[in-house]
Amino acid sequence: MSTTQTGLLYGTEQESSRFAFSFLPGLLFVLLLWLIHLLAYLTHADLAFLGVFPRNILGLVGVVLSPLIHADLKHLFSNSFPLILLSGFILFILRRQGLQVLVMAYVLSGLFTWFIGRQAHHIGASGVVYAMAGFLLFRGIITRDRSAMAVAFAVLFLYSGLFYGLFPKEERVSWEGHLAGMVAGLVAAVWVGQNQLRKKRAATKNVTVQAGVTQRHVSSTFIPYYLHYTLQYTLDSPDAAKTPFVYTLTPDQPLDKKQTMLQYTSSLKKQNLMQQHDRDTKR
Repeated sequence: MSTTQTGLLYGTEQESSRFAFSFLPGLLFVLLLWLIHLLAYLTHADLAFLGVFPRNILGLVGVVLSPLIHADLKHLFSNSFPLILLSGFILFILRRQGLQVLVMAYVLSGLFTWFIGRQAHHIGASGVVYAMAGFLLFRGIITRDRSAMAVAFAVLFLYSGLFYGLFPKEERVSWEGHLAGMVAGLVAAVWVGQNQLRKKRAATKNVTVQAGVTQRHVSSTFIPYYLHYTLQYTLDSPDAAKTPFVYTLTPDQPLDKKQTMLQYTSSLKKQNLMQQHDRDTKR
């Protein structure tokens, strides 16, 4: 196996490992949810009072605790698989900002529920699920990147009934939490898009050709003499790629008339010899 094939194989294995580990945080979080539900079931504890209670100061505690509490096994099971899948996609696609997106989805979904929700305790991680799904969906629309669009279509395919939960359907279902999560996903997608655009502008603001890439220009004429020039240019404008730029040629060594005249020495001698030959012939 060649070195190139070995490097490609190593890169593929490394990428596969990173893809697998991207789902680990979501899996650990879901295990925590099941542990809390098991303890609540064994102790017969009703933890619903720890959910988000809109427009109440004490209800802000639910911004942190409500995603950890579920009403029954059906409620918990319906949120478990989406939490693992969507969080893994986000962490795999966004290496550096993935964790920040997850935190924004977690916190903003609870805060928006606190603002728009009904006067009741809202519990469950459905808002976080909607926030993550909304982020992947809106990111594909905003960036128009092929990979992002593919993930967005995958989310729509897997959760075709996603939008039905945004409207009042059942009395005990918090559609406000779903809507708040979708809005939180939109905010996170816009925030990530703005950061990426800002980084691109900063990267293209000043592009300088390094000294190691300095070009050597050889200028030759009919005479056997070469002039060496060094080309160094800098693109200072962000729109430099759209507008032409001009660079000047400066010889490495200054030229004078004496050096230029020296290049014609052989030609002058030849011309003098020919003139002398003509005079001798006429004689």
